[in-house]
Amino acid sequence: MASQKPVIVLIHGAFFAPIHYRNLIEPLRSQGYIVLSPPMATTGIDDSVAGKTYVDDVKRILDSLLPYLDEGREAVVVGHSQGGIAASALTEGQTVEDRKVKGLKGGIKSVIYLTALAIPKKGESLSSMLGGTPPPIYKAEGPFYVLTEYALSPKSSAIPVSEEEHIALARGLMHQSKASLEVPVQFTAADVTVPKTYIVCTEDKSLPASLQEEFAQATGCNIVRLPVTHFPFLESGDSTKKVIDVIVDVAEN
Repeated sequence: MASQKPVIVLIHGAFFAPIHYRNLIEPLRSQGYIVLSPPMATTGIDDSVAGKTYVDDVKRILDSLLPYLDEGREAVVVGHSQGGIAASALTEGQTVEDRKVKGLKGGIKSVIYLTALAIPKKGESLSSMLGGTPPPIYKAEGPFYVLTEYALSPKSSAIPVSEEEHIALARGLMHQSKASLEVPVQFTAADVTVPKTYIVCTEDKSLPASLQEEFAQATGCNIVRLPVTHFPFLESGDSTKKVIDVIVDVAEN
């Protein structure tokens, strides 16, 4: 029964949207899990995205999650890539223990970082960690970062799909709020008090495995290593199943 399982909160990465994660979402739902994956406030193509930060992402997620927690449900949070920032911040005041102290039921029981930004120190941001210079995959355009032709080209992209699939996928990619990649983080992965698992994707060409390992070790995560890319949910073969197996294992323990 879904009511006996924790809610799975899946936080998508920068420039992407929940639809790109359907290979994770649909199998989890078929196993009886309620999956929440609202579009982040920091990602989109319209001006409402301008100036939004991870704080706005957390508010967006809580709008969906709090009704379940208030019913006494527990939740497992999965943050992919840049979504790891919001995954950490979402736990502030909302863990099972935090809510119990306040006389509330339910709460977040664990966090999973899927090749994600598990930032260890307050005051850091993705931008500061890159030395203030954007990588070649995106560029500033007004209040947004937009993907470059280099990032969108099937020949240079790290997305593991065919050229035809890549062209179709690229049409659905979004802009990202500049502020979301530049604002200093005030609640970090090191501040998260529930059990943390970091899925190190060893074949990742976007976020090197060595940096993933650093994030995991600096923030006290249990480490699971998988031979997959930055986008295992878009790969052929059993890559998606490997990630789902980790999520289910965490959810059931």
